[in-house]
Amino acid sequence: MRRWWAPAGATLCLAVVMVAAAVQGTPRFDPPDWDFGSRGGQIMPTLSEAPPETPFEFFPQQEPGNGGSVVGWILIALAAAVAGVLLFFLVRALIRAWLARVPRRAVEAPGAETFVSDREPDPEAAAPEIRRGIAFARRVIDQHAAPSDAIVAAWVGLEQSASDAGLVRGTAETPAEFALRIITHREAIAGDARELLRLYERVRFAGRVATEDDRAAARRALEAIEEGWR
Repeated sequence: MRRWWAPAGATLCLAVVMVAAAVQGTPRFDPPDWDFGSRGGQIMPTLSEAPPETPFEFFPQQEPGNGGSVVGWILIALAAAVAGVLLFFLVRALIRAWLARVPRRAVEAPGAETFVSDREPDPEAAAPEIRRGIAFARRVIDQHAAPSDAIVAAWVGLEQSASDAGLVRGTAETPAEFALRIITHREAIAGDARELLRLYERVRFAGRVATEDDRAAARRALEAIEEGWR
C-alpha cells in the first residue's frame, strides 16, 4: 500500500493548487503612482491631457464576463474527481489490509475431500472400510433392474469406500483413478479392477447400454476383488 502513497499525495497537492488558483481568480496589477510634479525643488511642467481628436476608441472597454468562473468550476470538478478516485483506492487498500490481518478459518464443506497431506496413509490400514465398500458393490450389482445402473452403482460404491477410508486423493486424480489406485494396492486383483472400471466408463461416459453379460462380467470382477481383499 505504501508504494502509491507518494504519487497519490502529489496528485492531491496538485488538485489543491488547481482549486486555489481557480478560487483566487484572475490576478490584477495596478501601476505605481509616480509623482513627476517636482524634482529637486524645481517645478516641472506637466503636460495637460489633450482630448482625443476623434471619439473613436481603439480599445473598447469590455464588460467582464463569467469565463473565469466557468474555468474555476471545471477545475473544482476535476479536483473533486481526483479526490474521489484517491478515496476509493484508499478505502480499498484499507479493506484489503484489514482482511489480511483477520485469520481465515479452514472450513471444509460436508463431504469435501482432502487433497493435501504430509504423509500418505497406508491403504492396508483402511482395509476394513474398503472391504465394506466391496461388499456394498456386490449387493447393488444385483439390486438394480437395469444392468447399466447396477454397474454404475457398484463402481461408485468403491469410490465412496476409498473416500470414507480417509485416504488422500491426488490433485490430478479423478475419483475413478483414485479408487483404482487404492483397490489395486493389492496387485493380484489389478486386472479385475481395471475390467470393472472399463465396464463403468463405457456405460457412464461412452453412453453404451449395458447388457446382462456386462452385469455378469462386473459381478465376476467384484468377486475377485472381494477375494483379494480378504
